[in-house]
Amino acid sequence: MLLSMRSRSSIPIALILGIVVALGAGGASVAHADASRVLQKYCARCHTGKRAQGDLDFILDAKRLVAEGLVVPGDAPRSLLYRRIADGEMPPAAVKARPSVEELAQLEQWIVALGTSPGVPVRRARDLDRLLANDYARLSARDRVTARYFSIAHLANAGASAAELDRVRVALQTLLASVTWSAAPPPVVAIDPERTLFRIDLRELGWTTELWDQVRASYPYGIARGTSVPDAIRADWFIATASRPPLYHALLELPATEQELAARLGIDLQENIATRRVARAGFTRSGVSNHNRVIERHVTRHGALWRSYDFSSSIDQENVFAHPLDFVPAGGELIFNLPDGMQAYMLVDATGRRIDKAPTKIVSDPRRPDRAVENGLSCIGCHASGILAKADQIRDTAGNFDELPRLRILQLYPSATTMSAHFDADRARFAKALAAFGMQPTADASDEPITLVTTRYEAELDLRTAAAELGLPADELEPRLQRSPSLRQALAALVRRGTVKRDAWAQLFPRIVHELALGVPFTPHASADAAPVVWIDGAHRTWIPLSATTDQATAISQCRARGYELPREAELLTAMSDGLASGLGLRGSLWTAGTKLDASNQRYGTIVDAISGQPHRAGAAEHYAIVCVQR
Repeated sequence: MLLSMRSRSSIPIALILGIVVALGAGGASVAHADASRVLQKYCARCHTGKRAQGDLDFILDAKRLVAEGLVVPGDAPRSLLYRRIADGEMPPAAVKARPSVEELAQLEQWIVALGTSPGVPVRRARDLDRLLANDYARLSARDRVTARYFSIAHLANAGASAAELDRVRVALQTLLASVTWSAAPPPVVAIDPERTLFRIDLRELGWTTELWDQVRASYPYGIARGTSVPDAIRADWFIATASRPPLYHALLELPATEQELAARLGIDLQENIATRRVARAGFTRSGVSNHNRVIERHVTRHGALWRSYDFSSSIDQENVFAHPLDFVPAGGELIFNLPDGMQAYMLVDATGRRIDKAPTKIVSDPRRPDRAVENGLSCIGCHASGILAKADQIRDTAGNFDELPRLRILQLYPSATTMSAHFDADRARFAKALAAFGMQPTADASDEPITLVTTRYEAELDLRTAAAELGLPADELEPRLQRSPSLRQALAALVRRGTVKRDAWAQLFPRIVHELALGVPFTPHASADAAPVVWIDGAHRTWIPLSATTDQATAISQCRARGYELPREAELLTAMSDGLASGLGLRGSLWTAGTKLDASNQRYGTIVDAISGQPHRAGAAEHYAIVCVQR
């Protein structure tokens, strides 16, 4: 086997002759073709298809090889795939056919080509800000209150393919439709021709501004944009975060118990069971349960609620075949239709109380790194095609029981024909809900878009991806990091063109933004925290006012204490002519940097009037307002 993978992503496998990622024409295309032939010749037999060895079945999928860290674009010696082949470890020693020196060189050339820029210009933050500001300005005052924005521009800047960007768009639409009680959630609206910026209206999703504040308070990548530019959070972060607790629970306003959820859906769980208004199926094997499982269908005002009973063992009253009527579950899952026909989920413990994750002793999710079934995300991935049909195995055992329990078993566990009709109806409802957005159920759970986007978001970041998330080209980020001793240490692997873990990157993001002078980081500690007032000029420098008025020396020190500078006179005059005063709501006079001596050896500085925009001489000890600039 080539490698033993620590975890498996669920990105679709490209079983094709040729590397699936297009890097351009000329030498890059030749490198693709050559590497494809080498991998196909020596590796594909063991590392493609359902019987692939070493938990590696994507040897022909370049994007997956990069995402999993087996290939480091632009750096063959640090690419594990290349090293294992170059060192003679692969193919295994028993295999006589070995790559030649020329073929090994072809692999190396391909990896080097992967690190080259495809020539797509990076869309700078100021260009995106302009689009967002223009769209926001067109809205009425009432609509602005509930307008919110998403962005995938950073993914496009990082070189994501058209198919990958479409996957994120689909995942965003699907998730929004899956976390709302609105009967008709609207399509996501793109506000730019490239379809990388999107607007939603909280009212159409049935969300309050306070509910959105909970989303925003969790966002680690905030940068203050100025009063005229609305905030746009990254769609991939939202997909990976709002599809799991606590945001998943908050957006759906899921109650604390299954009884409360049932009441919201207009049913009484125990009453339905007592009056035989349920349909059950019991079986020994399911996709996630470690023991027997029973599923149970209730009719609700929005469609159906499917309730699973899961067990920590298969003995005593957890043996559903011996106790089909009085089994004692250790927990379970509730799958229910929302008003728009989409499915939502809630995991519960043995007492019916909502939980975030199910114990792996009871159920497991092989797609997740910790194998834990997490509410929302794990359920969405598993049920990509809707309710999974399961054949009941208990009804046929009813003859082993006395007359009364036998009758109850037959009533609770209906025939295969009846159960098939239920499965078909509920799957059709889910398919119809997706069709409203031009989508269809995914037959293969490994193709489910929310899971795929989450997996990609959680992956390590290379230099190009990190730069894109900062709005920079990769060749601009590297020298900036080199000039910062503290960041060079914290991001040592990234500086050496390696990778950084996602959680480390998210934690360091405000510090990176500040130290690289890329703006004023804004990560709210509470949902009510307001972003700092800033103004961004045409050169993408950030200006921030300080509330106090003071002498020039103190103004200089106060700006520097925050990592900024007092502006030079020419800078401030230019900024004034571009709208600084109105952008920050400034009045009075503002200090510039620098002091001079007059004929009497008296020190003086320069101030600029915020109204007229004209410079004036002022004594260095006089008190005027402070506005700082970030360079």
